[in-house]
Amino acid sequence: MRGKTAALTLTLALALALPLTACSFGGLTEKDAMCYIQGTMDENYLGKADPEFLELIDISEEDVDQIYADSLTTEAQFFLDSFVESELPQEEEERLLEELSKMYRQIYAQSRYTVESASKMDERTFSVKVTVEPIDIFHLVADDLSNGAADDLNSRYPDQMTDEEYLAYEVEWVELFMDLTEENLPRLGHLEPSTILVQVALGDDDYWGIPDDDFWALDALVIDYNLYG
Repeated sequence: MRGKTAALTLTLALALALPLTACSFGGLTEKDAMCYIQGTMDENYLGKADPEFLELIDISEEDVDQIYADSLTTEAQFFLDSFVESELPQEEEERLLEELSKMYRQIYAQSRYTVESASKMDERTFSVKVTVEPIDIFHLVADDLSNGAADDLNSRYPDQMTDEEYLAYEVEWVELFMDLTEENLPRLGHLEPSTILVQVALGDDDYWGIPDDDFWALDALVIDYNLYG
């Protein structure tokens, strides 16, 4: 359930750009690179940032709050786009996005990751070692579905549905998924840690940032969606 690159790139434009002016008097250091990765993850998954990170990229706590809210909304929108093919009425879409955002807020609050070290590769690149313990919540939901949690829902709809019936079915399915997630939150756990190297690189625009591929690889570890791999 990945693939949100285009939308999230826009959402995180502020988070993924580090002005050179924040790194004057000697340039970026290994400590700065670690602070940058830690802060970027904290603001996107936990909705917080320490003063050192705020000073490093020259943003406010209000900016962090907005980035966090946008990140949750983007994740919710991707979920909805992945599981609802029908065109939802605007009011219904807004309702589901709000509920899904609340769901992801609860899930991401359980994020576990450690920024371990950083190495300077050259004048334009740092490599930062990050270890993540992926959240297993959707494995629990998949187990419930495999054990018949959706049987009643499926039995109430015919094999051949009208557009209206199919829309209602999709909405009920999303609501069921959210209910199962809520029920499994007390049992939420984490998978075996995975370690990844993430670059902090100086772009052609003279801004430091995380290359897209590195960010998505890191993002994909926080919640594990590989339910059948």
